[in-house]
Amino acid sequence: MSFLDLNLKYKYRSAHDQIFSDFYKGCLEKAIQYDRAVGYFTSNSLSILADGLDVFLKREGLIRIIANPYLTKEDVDAIEFGYKAKEDVIVESLLRPFQLNKLSIENDAFNLLAWLIYKDKLQIKIAFTKNNSLYHEKFGIFYDPFGNKIAFSGSANETAGGIRDNFEKIDVFFKEHDHERIEDMVNDFESLWDDSTPGLSVIEIPNIIKDQLSTYRKGLKSTMTRTKKVVKPRAYQEQAIHAVKNNNWHGILEMATGTGKTITSLLISNEFLRERKRIFLVVIVPFTHLAEQWLENCEMLGYSQFTKCFGSKKEWTNTLQSDIRDFNLGIIEKHVVITTYKTAASIEFNDLISKIKKNSFLIADECHYFGVKSLRSNRLYVMDAKIGLSATPQRWWDEIGTNYLQSFFGPVIYEYDMKTAILNGALTEYTYQPIVTHLNEDEIQRYEQLTKKLIHLYGDEKANKEEISEVNRKRSLIISKAESKKDLLFSILKEKNREQVSHTLIYCAPGEVDLITKKLSELDYRVHRFNSEVSLKNRMKILEAFDRGSIQILVAIKCLDEGVDVPSTREAYFLASTSNPREFVQRRGRILRTHPNKNIANIYDFIVFPNNSNETMFKSIASKELPRFAEFTQYAINNYAARETIGKYLKPYHLEYLMDKLPWEVYNEFQIMEGNNENE
Repeated sequence: MSFLDLNLKYKYRSAHDQIFSDFYKGCLEKAIQYDRAVGYFTSNSLSILADGLDVFLKREGLIRIIANPYLTKEDVDAIEFGYKAKEDVIVESLLRPFQLNKLSIENDAFNLLAWLIYKDKLQIKIAFTKNNSLYHEKFGIFYDPFGNKIAFSGSANETAGGIRDNFEKIDVFFKEHDHERIEDMVNDFESLWDDSTPGLSVIEIPNIIKDQLSTYRKGLKSTMTRTKKVVKPRAYQEQAIHAVKNNNWHGILEMATGTGKTITSLLISNEFLRERKRIFLVVIVPFTHLAEQWLENCEMLGYSQFTKCFGSKKEWTNTLQSDIRDFNLGIIEKHVVITTYKTAASIEFNDLISKIKKNSFLIADECHYFGVKSLRSNRLYVMDAKIGLSATPQRWWDEIGTNYLQSFFGPVIYEYDMKTAILNGALTEYTYQPIVTHLNEDEIQRYEQLTKKLIHLYGDEKANKEEISEVNRKRSLIISKAESKKDLLFSILKEKNREQVSHTLIYCAPGEVDLITKKLSELDYRVHRFNSEVSLKNRMKILEAFDRGSIQILVAIKCLDEGVDVPSTREAYFLASTSNPREFVQRRGRILRTHPNKNIANIYDFIVFPNNSNETMFKSIASKELPRFAEFTQYAINNYAARETIGKYLKPYHLEYLMDKLPWEVYNEFQIMEGNNENE
């Protein structure tokens, strides 16, 4: 089949023609190459071309596109992902083996874009003008297997609007007497592709995708006006606002993870601004990657002037000093500073913030971090309003830090617990599936040896806390890294239908991310690690790919514990977790965030019970594992089934009562016991 079989017209105009169905579709179905020079290109054009593109791609067709640098963020991410997959085996495994049919192309244009680049079926170059004007010409050439060519030019861009929606006109050249015009367009395109066109610089995508292209996108974004979103407080947020206001703008909000602590605190700041007319807002976050999320939420609530204070002090001290001076002089009415706990502990930051004269407002996200020793000599107490946010404001094994939190912010003045949040629909209902695993003989032997060492240290008056803590850590790692957990996880996922698995998190022990990621990749899952080695920029791209479903499974250690939004998560496997409730409560909250495509969440928790061990060892390990079970089952919709699963292991040892021992109850009992021992 060749172009000679087509019945083409010399022009197509939206007044009388459907440009795609009347022109593009037939050309694509018979072509083996498609060259396109265009002002604007977006991946959604691929979905519009789906009916015809599937045939073209099955024929191993090649697309070459030259476009200007104004691509959407999603397309930049997809393009970069595709090029990276050429060199990265792990990234390659994330690209879905594509079923080349009309439906798959229409439904997953972003993944198709990355997949085409990875497979070398699509090559893209970017054209920059040398006088900073816009590259905007529009023409294209189709080639068939017999050497025939069809050229066209006109107003249509390679976008959904250009192909389908807009009123467009293109002129088509395909007859014998058009040969000279066709060859002229071919030469023009090749000149562009080889970067030999005067006045233009045409650059390979991989060389500029991270630098020049992102700069151009930022430039385009800055010309857009951002409108304030009207956020109407929910009933429980209204209660929080009144509670803080009635406590002289101080207090801790103890709200379950996923219930909107960020928005609630910003609504309170807006109420402060409404009453005081001015505000200098300081937001402290645990990690730098949370700063961008806070910035977006601040913009949504009407803030527009920001200073980021973290990293090198030289980069922010002068700016912050100028901001505070301008605010004190009345030049600016509202300003936001976003910083980290590390920077907030610095002398430079404290000295500058203490100079704010009036109307200062502090929000401490995950305020349990505020109890660290390095922050106890801060000068932030001078701020007019202080709010602490946390689902777990008590500090684990740090009574002094917990007391300091309450002395600085005030008491917990508003609570919104998980049970209420689930009942109100603020969080998703969930099932909890405890999966019992065991220790092998080597693990039991090592655990017993460390236990004996621990007993010896507790009886040695010269032993220091650091040494005891290190032995405890090593003993806990034996449970976290139990081989049977991984074997069971792989067997469970091996039996699942690959395409039905999506939006799944796996929390594992330190040092096991790569091993688990590699094994799941070998099982043909699109999986990616999510740990501290992944850069901030790549984290956001990975999370976006996870949200779209391009990545099925994320394997993490702690990077997803606090502040990172993954609301699309439907399932989570807890291979490892510390005894600190803040960790597993935060993780559960990540999973229970509401999402339009999620009605219920499923949590799978690997619990170690040592078989072939003595009663003392069984009780020791069960006592550490079951507070998490007690916490998770109390709100799970399958509470009784989960208790039946675990109860049969506890009954021979008469330990059923452990299923009801919540983490903080165990903690308080231990504190009382310790106090009694000291008084003896």
